[in-house]
Amino acid sequence: MKLTHKCYGCKESFRKTDMVEIFSASGQTSQWYCPKCANEKHAREAFSDKVCQIFGIKSPGPRIWTERKRLRDTYGYTDNTIIDCLDYIYTVKKMKKLSESLALIKPSMIEEMMNYKKREEFNNNKIIAAMNTEMKEYVVPLPKEKKKRTKK
Repeated sequence: MKLTHKCYGCKESFRKTDMVEIFSASGQTSQWYCPKCANEKHAREAFSDKVCQIFGIKSPGPRIWTERKRLRDTYGYTDNTIIDCLDYIYTVKKMKKLSESLALIKPSMIEEMMNYKKREEFNNNKIIAAMNTEMKEYVVPLPKEKKKRTKK
């Protein structure tokens, strides 16, 4: 029995106990990954799922993966930052084309998205606080129910 396996991602050898087994979508085959490559694979799948969900596509094409790599390498953005920015561009800016949306992700757009999220969070907190004070004013105690007597 082999005590070491090669990582499917980085091709380095690791002890089997330190590796993560990831099954294919069909569940029939599996591949072994080191923890670092396994995290990267999960992040890539989550990114793919979110992009497909936002833009209603079946799967991201090579241009999307190239842009993701460029944004991560050039600016150091995380997948969550890229997804949040794409969501902001799609919902707030109303840019429905994926190619245009990817081209808009720059530090200025990230800053604009962060400011928007802060404003929305601030406004949401104000609304929640107002609702809580209104609810406290209108809370009316319910009348107590009378116990019904049963005949013996």
